[in-house]
Amino acid sequence: MEDTVTVDLMDDGMYHDTLYVRGITGFTYQTPPQLGNSTLLYFGTDSNGFQNPFALFRVSSNSITTPVETFASLNDSTIEIDSAKFILTFNEDSITTGMIFDLFYFQEGGDSIFSESESNYLNITEHDLSSTYIGSSRLSQKEPDSLGTTRFPTLSFNVSEILDSFSDTSSENRNLTVMIKPKFELTSVFSFKSSESGFTYAPQIQVFTHDTAFVDSTGDSVVVDTISHTFISTDDLSIIIPPDGIDENPNNISLGRGMTYKAIIQIPDLDSISIPQQAIITQAELSFFYVNDTSQSNFYLQIHPITDTVSIAELQGLLLDDPLVTEPSLIAVNLSNNGRISLNIREYLQLHHFGYIQNQGLKMEVANTVSPFNTYSFYISNFDSLAPKLIIHYVAP
Repeated sequence: MEDTVTVDLMDDGMYHDTLYVRGITGFTYQTPPQLGNSTLLYFGTDSNGFQNPFALFRVSSNSITTPVETFASLNDSTIEIDSAKFILTFNEDSITTGMIFDLFYFQEGGDSIFSESESNYLNITEHDLSSTYIGSSRLSQKEPDSLGTTRFPTLSFNVSEILDSFSDTSSENRNLTVMIKPKFELTSVFSFKSSESGFTYAPQIQVFTHDTAFVDSTGDSVVVDTISHTFISTDDLSIIIPPDGIDENPNNISLGRGMTYKAIIQIPDLDSISIPQQAIITQAELSFFYVNDTSQSNFYLQIHPITDTVSIAELQGLLLDDPLVTEPSLIAVNLSNNGRISLNIREYLQLHHFGYIQNQGLKMEVANTVSPFNTYSFYISNFDSLAPKLIIHYVAP
């Protein structure tokens, strides 16, 4: 959270004042969920009705191991491929059930099947493209290593048969994308590590090869070396289908990544607030009270200043795209305590006070939570004790 500004009030002519702003309003709107930047991938259906039917992966054509190889370079006649596995790492350190998953390949799909930042359940389904079943894998776990370190369970799919397609640079429809889905319906949600979790546990293809060197004209050869090549996923996305419905309670605003609830916050009469022209805002706390849960832990928010006029009529129902034009996020953290959240919007108010931005409102959304299936609701109506409040501290000569 941003630090407050320190000012020496012992300086002659400087004074401190505090303003209280009420009448803050808000509105919830909804867009399709997009979880492309999440460190986890999800499968199954949770108790609130969120469905996670499949996940998509685009693999890099360059290995992260040394020597650096490409899929095309593995076609060298002196290289023999021993095995090729697509590996997906479970997010827990033990197996709760022997789940089985299937892997599919889009033979003729090209390499623009999905976008990590734009694809969602409304614009892509598992049936949109012709996929080929490659194989299945049961979640399994290796024994601890020699140091007793527990290894995460993994899925391991044999993908040797599609390496030729991965390495065919002459094909206009060359594709490095695969899809994974549960073989049977999962009545709980299970999570796996995504590429955002780091190189060690990123979804990856591991290829084991050995080189051969011909030593005479008869064609006899000897094995020179065995090498492991790792090609990690550069883009991956689990498709999430939220339950039906939108929060239409005019007394509340709601936020959530899975439901993709976002909110517009409007602070009235900022232009008419009596703050001296040369004032420095030292702190500005915007606070909201939770509707029904005072045990929420700290979580991340993003606050974006809106740069254009907002029409509430344009934000009704489920929107295919977010129509709001905003400045980059100014705030990324809130503090949650005693049944309320508190946001420091000092920078926003200072920029507005100096005339750099207009007061078109603030867009508020959840940036990252423990679970995308959480929904956070806050009072927005002017109940005396539960209404949103803005407290502004400033100093001026």
